[in-house]
This record gives sequence, structure tokens and C-alpha cells, in this order.
Amino acid sequence: MVEGGVTIVKYLLFLANLVLWVGGLGLIIFGSILKLKYSNALNLFGDEKLSTPILFLIIGALCTMLGFLGCCGAIRENYCLTVSFAVLLALLITCEIAAVIIGYALNDTFHTELSGSLENGLKYYNSENYGVKRAWDSTQKFFQCCGIVNSTDWIPYGNIPESCCTNYYEGCISSNVPVYSKGCIENVQAWTITNGQLVGGICAILAAVQLIGVCFACCLSKSILKDFHDFYY
Repeated sequence: MVEGGVTIVKYLLFLANLVLWVGGLGLIIFGSILKLKYSNALNLFGDEKLSTPILFLIIGALCTMLGFLGCCGAIRENYCLTVSFAVLLALLITCEIAAVIIGYALNDTFHTELSGSLENGLKYYNSENYGVKRAWDSTQKFFQCCGIVNSTDWIPYGNIPESCCTNYYEGCISSNVPVYSKGCIENVQAWTITNGQLVGGICAILAAVQLIGVCFACCLSKSILKDFHDFYY
């Protein structure tokens, strides 16, 4: 059994893992809400081009699992659980850092790829693909935008959709209700940057907790191994 100052490390490790577990649950809830509420918009943009709900769910599940593993290892003072937790958490931190680097590296191509996805959506809005129509309508209502750059983007493909109306109701276009002046690409990029900063801050806090968890886990596992060696030798 660990004693003295290491006992403090044990409970600090438990507390850090509890925070990690709660943070993981928070990411799972956030990812689920994002998936349910903005699924149409994400489908239109190309889900892989944004910080996807699936990514939040995966990271949240990993944090929850590792938090639970770390709590069990700390309370039970189990060497195998503690070492496994430290190794897996270090790997997760490495993957998170790599994901951030890749995200910044691909940031320059985001505008081009997003514009291409929206352009393809314009072509199929009036087709039999009801999913594209619903996605565009949901996007324009939520982001309060019209077209890619402005409402004139719709002219080559037919009439301006009623979802562009600032005061939406059936037949609003024929009633000459004003349409949103900004294009969707501008509002989507602003929304992505704002939410990206928020998520980045949350991930930075979780990464700090994870790093503390690795340090505490190493200290605790070393103490457990030393006590085991002293007990038998």
C-alpha cells in the first residue's frame, strides 16, 4: 500500500481522472447535440470538412474510458491499470497534438473545399434529391444567409429559395420580403472559427489535465512497484 506523500498523489490522480471522465461525458453530450441539431448542415458542407460530431463522440468516449481506468487504477493501487492508463493517455495526447497540427495545416484549403461543396449543393437543390434541398434550407435559416457569396448565386439554378427570406413564411419570396444579404460561406466560416476557438480551449484544458494525469500515474506506479519489491525482498 502506498503511504505518506504518495497517498496525496493517489487522490490527486483520482481527482484528475474524475475531471477527465466528466469532460469526456461533456464531449459526448456536445457531439450528440451537434449531430442531432446540425446534421443537415453538416451533410451539406461535407462532414469531414468541419470538426465533426463523430470526432467529439470518439474523443469523449476515449476520455471517459481512460478516466474510468485511471480512477480504478488509483483507488485500487493496481500497477498494471496505472501503467496502462499512463501509456494510453500519453498516446491520446500525442494524437490530439497531431490532430491540431493537421487541422492548422489544412486550414488554407478549407475555404476552397467548402465553396465546392456548397456549389454542388446549388446544382441539386431543385432535383429529386430532397436531402440536399432540406440541407440548404436548414443551413440558410440557421446561419441567416443566402447562397454561397450572396443571393445571386441562385439565379443560374432557378428561383431564390424561400429559406433566404429574413422573415420566413410560405410564399415570402413572391411577397418581396427582403433576403439575407450575406452568403453562407462567410457566416459558416465565422461560426466555425468561433466554435473552433471554444472547442480548442476546452481541449487545451483537457490536455493539461491529461498531462497531469500521466505524471501522477507514473509517480504512483513507481511507488506501487517499489512497495511490491520491498514487500517480497
